[in-house]
Amino acid sequence: MHKRTLLVAALATATGVLQHAWAQGPGEGSGPAPSLHLLLQYESRSIGQDGVQRDSKHTDRMFRGGNQVWIERQLPQALIADREHGHKRTAGPHAGHAHDEAQGAPMLVSRDAKGDVDVSIVLREQHRVIDVERAHRGNVGYGGSWEAAYWLIDPKALQRMDALNSPHKGVQRYRVKTAERTTEVDWDVAGQYARRIEHRDAHGLSFQRMTATAQTMPAVMPWTEVANYPRGDYSDLLD
Repeated sequence: MHKRTLLVAALATATGVLQHAWAQGPGEGSGPAPSLHLLLQYESRSIGQDGVQRDSKHTDRMFRGGNQVWIERQLPQALIADREHGHKRTAGPHAGHAHDEAQGAPMLVSRDAKGDVDVSIVLREQHRVIDVERAHRGNVGYGGSWEAAYWLIDPKALQRMDALNSPHKGVQRYRVKTAERTTEVDWDVAGQYARRIEHRDAHGLSFQRMTATAQTMPAVMPWTEVANYPRGDYSDLLD
C-alpha cells in the first residue's frame, strides 16, 4: 500500500472519527478553505519484532484551491540526477499492476457540489491526465477521505480530541491519548489545515509525523496548466 495511504489510515484509527462526507470545514457552511501551497514532510520509524529499526522519509508538495487539491512527490536531488543521466524506470513484471510511469505521478483530487470526488493522475511526459476509478485510488496514494486530502485531517476529528490551552501564534494544539497510542495535531486556525500530525505508540516502537510548511503561492495553480491535456482511464495503464 502507498505510504501516504498508510499514514492516513493510521491516524484515522487513532482518532476513530474520520468521516468521508463533510466538506465545509470547522465552520459548516463557510465554503472552501483558503488557498494553500504547502510542503508536506513525512517521516516514520518502526522497530519490528526482529529488532530491526526501519526509518523512512519523503516529501510532497500540495496545492489547494477552491474544491481541488494537487499533491506531487518532491523527488530527492540524487534521484533527479540519476534520471537526467538516462536511468529510466522499467515496468514491473506483475500483470495487473499499473506501469511504473504512474507511480509517484502528481495526483489531482476534486469534489463537486454534490459531494462526488474525482481522482486523477498527471503523466507529464505523455501530456495526459488519467482518471482513476475508485477501486484503484489507493494505488496512487488517495486514502479514500476527501477531508484528509483537503485539510490533511478531517476537522471533525478535532472535536473528539482535547484542546491544549488556547491558540498560540495562530495554532491550536489537540491531543487524543489511549493506553496504546497518542496522536497530536497542530491546527492552523486561519489557514484551516494541520501544520503537524504526530502519531506514536506507548512503547516507542512506532512513530509517524507529518509537518506542513507554507510556501509562496504560484502565479498559476498546477491543474490550470494541464486543463487541456487529453484524458485516459487508469485501466489503460494496466498490464
